[in-house]
Amino acid sequence: MYFSKHNKDVVYINHYSGLLEVEGNGPLLREDSEVRPESENWQEDYNVLSVTEGITSLEEGYLESFPNIDCLILSRSVISVHVSEELEMRFRKRRVLIRGEYETFAEEFATEKKLKFLHCDIPLATDVDEVHKERDIITLRFHVKGAPDIHHNVFTPGSSAGSYGGGEYASELPRNFYAGLTVEGFADRFPERLREQLTGNAMLRRFLEAANRRVSKK
Repeated sequence: MYFSKHNKDVVYINHYSGLLEVEGNGPLLREDSEVRPESENWQEDYNVLSVTEGITSLEEGYLESFPNIDCLILSRSVISVHVSEELEMRFRKRRVLIRGEYETFAEEFATEKKLKFLHCDIPLATDVDEVHKERDIITLRFHVKGAPDIHHNVFTPGSSAGSYGGGEYASELPRNFYAGLTVEGFADRFPERLREQLTGNAMLRRFLEAANRRVSKK
């Protein structure tokens, strides 16, 4: 984890998969990429930058701080991203993928800059099995190549303190699984104990409504 020297509210959560999440409020400035603890060229370690809810813009010079980005995920709160002509050309050359929700700035940005767009993954629900002390984090995932799927990341207690077991698995969906589907109909495919989480999932509801508007226009 890194903390911006310039803005105490800007925090970077780093993942070994090459994903870097940035949390905060308001605009991200060039200076926000200067962090503590200090680590030389730390930005070069990540190829996916996820800008989370609360951040409103990426200002001049900010994205230049991350030279190896090939996927940029923008939350729906982002309404402005500054890219120089040089950076725009670099993005096209690297075929940078833009991800976000349908009908938000992320999709507009991808269209304007002639970059590929893919809907962001949707956290669906967390299924807790108290009897077996098991927790299953369920996500609807989209892929550039291949069909969407439902991903399960299961955590279970291990045989010793601080040890955790579990595993991951995914169930593939038809590419047009959403056609004619409401959030209530989607929830019907899961155990009843998850229904409240699923029907109350605003991102899922927005996706299904937007995706079906697109189907009706074809």
